[in-house]
Amino acid sequence: MSGTPLYFIFRFVIPVFLFSGQWYLCRRVTKVIATTPRLPRAAASWATTVFLLFNAFFLFFMFVPFLAYKVSDLLLQLMIYPTYVWEGATLFLFLVLLILKLLRLPFDLLYWIANRVSAVHARVREVRMRPAFTKFENSRRVFLRSGALALSGYSFIGATKGVVDRDDYEITDRVVKIKNLPDEFGGFTVGLVSDIHSSVFMTKEQMADYAAAVNELKTDIIFVPGDFVNSQTEEVYPCAEAFSALHAPYGVYGCLGNHDFFADVDEVAKRIDGCGIKLLRNDAVKISKGNSFINLVGVDDIPMNTNAEKYLGLALSAVTNASPRILLCHKPYYMDEFTARNIDLTLAGHTHGGQVVFARVGNLTISPASLFSKYIWGLYRTGESQMYVTRGIGTVGVPIRINCPPELTRITLQRA
Repeated sequence: MSGTPLYFIFRFVIPVFLFSGQWYLCRRVTKVIATTPRLPRAAASWATTVFLLFNAFFLFFMFVPFLAYKVSDLLLQLMIYPTYVWEGATLFLFLVLLILKLLRLPFDLLYWIANRVSAVHARVREVRMRPAFTKFENSRRVFLRSGALALSGYSFIGATKGVVDRDDYEITDRVVKIKNLPDEFGGFTVGLVSDIHSSVFMTKEQMADYAAAVNELKTDIIFVPGDFVNSQTEEVYPCAEAFSALHAPYGVYGCLGNHDFFADVDEVAKRIDGCGIKLLRNDAVKISKGNSFINLVGVDDIPMNTNAEKYLGLALSAVTNASPRILLCHKPYYMDEFTARNIDLTLAGHTHGGQVVFARVGNLTISPASLFSKYIWGLYRTGESQMYVTRGIGTVGVPIRINCPPELTRITLQRA
């Protein structure tokens, strides 16, 4: 339900983090303005007003989200999207400045310690009074201001592009080899679409387009591992209507994500089940082909600081055979537990592939999401257990994707 601690974490921790960055940037900007010649005295006040205005809009749309559904498309373009572009760009700027500050910290500490020594302090003071140092300091300030302007421009251009391109999806084809896969399932294809986040930023029309694109993959079966809605119960109705079009020869299955529990989870589950997506809630079914079958297992979202074994134990209680086990689990955090339970393949989402990605080196994704999980996007293996984490299609926090396009996935199973 929307009163759970997770809901309040989503509603309050994220804004507090964003506003901390905004406060820091506002102080930096006003300080630079105050020390820059030829700028009007009121410029610092204007800058502060801009910061306050965009943050007021952000608070309004975050805490009164149902009003966003009532505004016209024109107002959406003129008011809501610029607000989120601002939040995305300034968040990027804050993170860059924070990283630079951390990198500079050891040198500042050494300088502070050295200045405690009187002889060194006197020598530093003498150097700082020389005309050459003054000239260097002025050049340094000009360079830093120019760099800050260039970085700001890059941030806002990137954030705008992130909003515009957030629905420009990619189709990823993967082959996954499973050791004990029955011969009948060789070449069996799985369609994967996750993290829909039905909201004002993922409309029924957009969801219908995604559903059609998933059907075009022409896979044998389709899986949807959670986060059908963003936070409001009403968001499930357009989602269920749009994704009722999903169809595959061996069915469409899903599990619930953490955002589904922010809303009335029973109503969300009822509507998703009713639209043709069979939800596995700590349960398992057999997918049969010819004389063979595989076990499909699904668990509800596993809350943070909760023993995953409780959920896995319920779901696997009826699985007593040696056929392969495919697990639908929204969060990818529990790879060790999946391995211990002899899960052959886990399909997960939740991370959005990072959503805002600075760089990717091999399986290492450099993104704020990396602070919470080492499983961000792609195929991972521990022993005989594998897990594929999809980037999903929706967004959360800010409707922006940078270096991380939405993903529809087609997985082909083969016998190892």
